[in-house]
Amino acid sequence: MRPRRATAHRLVAAAALVLVASCTPSAPPSALVPPLPAVPLPFPSASASRPVSVEAVGPAGPVGGASVCATLLGGTTRCGTTGRDGRAVVELPRGIYDIRATPPTGARMAEGVATVDLDDSTSAVVTLEGRATISGTVRDERGQGLPGAEVCAHSLETDAVPCAAAGDGGRYAVDVRPGFYKLEISGPPNGSRLIPQWARGRASSDEADVVDTRTADATGVDVVLRPGVVLSGTVVSAHDGSPQKDAQVCTYAFSIPLGWDCDRTDKNGRYTLIREPDTYWIWVIPPGDRSSRAIYQYYAGALTGVDATPFDLRRDRSLDVALPEGPVLRGRVTTTDGAPVALALVCVDTPFPTGKICRTTADDGTYQVATRPETYVVNVVPPADSDAIAGYWPNAVPDWTKARPIAVGPGDARVDIALPRGVRLGGTIRDASGAPVEAATVNVNDASGPHYFGTTDIHGHYSIALPRGDYTVDVFPPRIDALSVVGQRVSVTGDVGLDVVLPRTGLP
Repeated sequence: MRPRRATAHRLVAAAALVLVASCTPSAPPSALVPPLPAVPLPFPSASASRPVSVEAVGPAGPVGGASVCATLLGGTTRCGTTGRDGRAVVELPRGIYDIRATPPTGARMAEGVATVDLDDSTSAVVTLEGRATISGTVRDERGQGLPGAEVCAHSLETDAVPCAAAGDGGRYAVDVRPGFYKLEISGPPNGSRLIPQWARGRASSDEADVVDTRTADATGVDVVLRPGVVLSGTVVSAHDGSPQKDAQVCTYAFSIPLGWDCDRTDKNGRYTLIREPDTYWIWVIPPGDRSSRAIYQYYAGALTGVDATPFDLRRDRSLDVALPEGPVLRGRVTTTDGAPVALALVCVDTPFPTGKICRTTADDGTYQVATRPETYVVNVVPPADSDAIAGYWPNAVPDWTKARPIAVGPGDARVDIALPRGVRLGGTIRDASGAPVEAATVNVNDASGPHYFGTTDIHGHYSIALPRGDYTVDVFPPRIDALSVVGQRVSVTGDVGLDVVLPRTGLP
């Protein structure tokens, strides 16, 4: 077929020459070309069709009863229905096709589409992903629906975060793949000043309810958003008044168990946060700009938590903050064989905590922490994929009492840190239903007690670098509906995995 198309193109070009010649008065009669014969369209004719096997495959294998339609690019569509083996045979000419497979009614699968070149092939496979729906209603405290509210489903097994906006009456539906999810909900962007939450009524993902869509859609996941009060203002440098972009304004409520909650400033140093009416501690953290000497402070102007003043936020308030400057502790983090450790956290605090501040190492392992003159201990936490062992300077042990104090005076100080390499113990922590458990604590013990520690992420994963040896592992869940598992024995001679399932408590 391809040589035929090339011939058609040459004939069309010749026809163009005829047109030019016929429109030119001075062209001699000898320049005219005889009329061209009729040329077929450059698409395969029905007589060139041949049987093509199209297979529809879903999460559990072949999909029977699916409608399969193949559309030739720039041409017509031909359809068929798959049998029990998930296959349909469609008579198709050669060419490039979009092939769409639609699952049978009621199947928990999404349509699948594939683009296939059938010039040299007589088969094609279309994959249909599993599909489920999480639905419900977002309302305010008066029971009014909230159109425009955003609902995002965070997968506990992948990095997918599909979102949907609530429609009329505050009703929403988020299409997801079957699995476990946590819902994050925020109010409509209309100045309603509603407090975002993790369903239902939680302030963070580690406390959120788990929504299970493995075997059925999750319906009736209703949420009530509460109104809050607004704290707003600007964060600048006390040295030159420059706005502090990406500074963090953090709050900790007195009477509500919400933990620290932080919001960042924009490029002009402005921030706006919505909170439950309450009294708060307020802590402002400078951005991690390497050129900055700005240091954190508590309200109002305190450099330690014990000197902080409570802030009454039971109504809308404003608070402008000017961050002072201080000396800088800098250095480089490497492994003992000299390799730089990038993206490690270098955390500085006093032996009896007055305010931990952490900064990230650069690609070359360098770090810089601006802080007030004081005596500190330094803790280094390598990234999750590193085999460098975390601990306190200088000997990478997890016991801060064995750390060597570092005095930072009015001038800058330097500390280079070398971390030993180890091997990795990692795995996934799940509850009895199979859902990954976020924020579980994993302690690794040797004969003298706990020495190495980790925490699970939203996917239930943990990873801990440690020396080779024999250990026991204890896992403590963050919630009361699962029991701890302690004393799991593991011999670590190289990278090793240990998955743990936490049993139910037996409580309703």
